[in-house]
Amino acid sequence: MDKKANTRRSEETHIKPALHALGTRPVKSLTAEDIDGFIVRQTKDGKAPDTIRNAVAAISSVLNFCRSRNLVVANVTIGVKRPRAEPTVKRMPEGHQGALMTQLAHPKYRYRAVARLALLVRETGARPGEWAAARWDDLHLDQQRVVFKNTKYKRMPRTVPLTLAAMALLTSQLEDITINHFDKFADSEWIFPTLSREGELTPIQYTGTLRDMKKDKLIPKTLRAHNGRHEFISSLVESSDLDDSRIMSLVGHHSPASMQIYTHARNVRFLPQLEALEEGRRKERTQELAKAINVPPAVIDSYLVHMRALEQADSLEDPGNELLYEPNSVQKLTAVANRLGSSESERMRTLLEIRARSARGRSGGTQTDREA
Repeated sequence: MDKKANTRRSEETHIKPALHALGTRPVKSLTAEDIDGFIVRQTKDGKAPDTIRNAVAAISSVLNFCRSRNLVVANVTIGVKRPRAEPTVKRMPEGHQGALMTQLAHPKYRYRAVARLALLVRETGARPGEWAAARWDDLHLDQQRVVFKNTKYKRMPRTVPLTLAAMALLTSQLEDITINHFDKFADSEWIFPTLSREGELTPIQYTGTLRDMKKDKLIPKTLRAHNGRHEFISSLVESSDLDDSRIMSLVGHHSPASMQIYTHARNVRFLPQLEALEEGRRKERTQELAKAINVPPAVIDSYLVHMRALEQADSLEDPGNELLYEPNSVQKLTAVANRLGSSESERMRTLLEIRARSARGRSGGTQTDREA
């Protein structure tokens, strides 16, 4: 009972498969082999690694309680290897924010409210549960900030600044519950209230509401409120000058390891440095292609100058040597190479013939010459 209500509910859910498999056993008869066998059976049944880890963590909580009451000598889950999924960042796919925005004017209040809650997760990086549990007293609108008092990390408070976009969402929520639903929610201390089956004010159950919205085909089936948090953190890593410690403070991470899955996103900021190397890479591409098709690099340079002039005439940006990656360009240059010949002497003879024909054309040579 010392744990948060959400944690208790979570453990009650996760302990069910363990009770189904081990529930008839006396607690003190359990061994590490029993836990390992449970993990193996769950894995064979196709359970996700995180689901199995949560089940084992729930067993561990029970055994820790039993140990505190001297009912068992040791927690036998300790030391048992648990399945581990590769950490991934489940960013918000394109179109998901837009899908939530379309529900801001939905006739059902809870659909509107949960759409605002999920968008606030994207705007602030806070956990969905933190916004669901937030109260009006936690808001400081004049200072554009919110203080989450009951956080995941030891229930320590965390202050989060509110952008104008976040303020707009909160203003809409306030107007909704005080104007459209004054009779139900006027006395609510929760920012996102709902009525329980007993008619009592409680924080809104956003997961169930999102599930109903998916059943009604209003939002994508893969949409999760927590993805907005991943998107917020990834965007900060990619585009801001905030270091990891400041980002951790902002979003409520307390272990540097929790930021490791995001740090790869910072690599996109190195694009200007990579682009600065392009001048040398252009020369390298020209030389490599010239060697492959056996033509002088000057031929390729001349072709690229001609193509860039055409692009600029069409008011397009300089495409650089990326033209050499286009099949059409390679085909044209290969055709030139075939006409010039394979040896240096053949190329010289061909170039002299072309120059001679060009000179005759300028001097008004015969019709046959000009046609040639």
